[in-house]
Amino acid sequence: MIKKITSHTSILIIVFYLIAQFLPVFIISAAPKDFQTEASIYGTIVSFSLGAIAMLILNRKSTIRNSLTLSPSLPLKSILYWGIIVGIPLVLLAQYIANIIEILVLGLPIDSANTQSILVIVESYPIYMIIVSIMGPIMEEFVFRKVIFGYLYDLTGGIGAAVISSLIFAFMHFDGHILLYSAMAFVFCFLYSKTKNIATSIIAHVAMNTIVLLASFLQ
Repeated sequence: MIKKITSHTSILIIVFYLIAQFLPVFIISAAPKDFQTEASIYGTIVSFSLGAIAMLILNRKSTIRNSLTLSPSLPLKSILYWGIIVGIPLVLLAQYIANIIEILVLGLPIDSANTQSILVIVESYPIYMIIVSIMGPIMEEFVFRKVIFGYLYDLTGGIGAAVISSLIFAFMHFDGHILLYSAMAFVFCFLYSKTKNIATSIIAHVAMNTIVLLASFLQ
């Protein structure tokens, strides 16, 4: 059993995530009334981009120590295989099954309010896609998989860590589609634990968001 000590890398990742989430609020409040929409869009792009870049830099000299980070990573070829060939179909399948259950059993609407609001923004500001497709997924993988799932992994076991971290991930979307987001997050946990490399779940998450976004515009 690995002794659990919260590393400064984990703390900094959480701090950068919170800054990225709340910095746009201060940018909006400081912007002229006629430019608050633009301030919100571009402020979010800047804050999320800086947050993602900061996490990537932190990851190069990570002090996070648990069974996942101390295990050898699979080689690049395997990471790409699990992230693309396996990961993308698996997360899309999980999303589809969860969506069906939510509609037929839970009576939830098929459309996610979170997704719909993002689509409206992207339609008016295509550059916002960088947040949805790249920067957002990078930050979420570091926070919810590398830090939270990794921390819980030695405390509760892989399944317990995946369930808890996935539920936290789902609730943080403030959408109501808890099963949908939890199912996707569970797959990301599996991919990370399978390869012992956070790049695997990042690849799958980036690809999934991009595919869903593009598919929504092509409907």
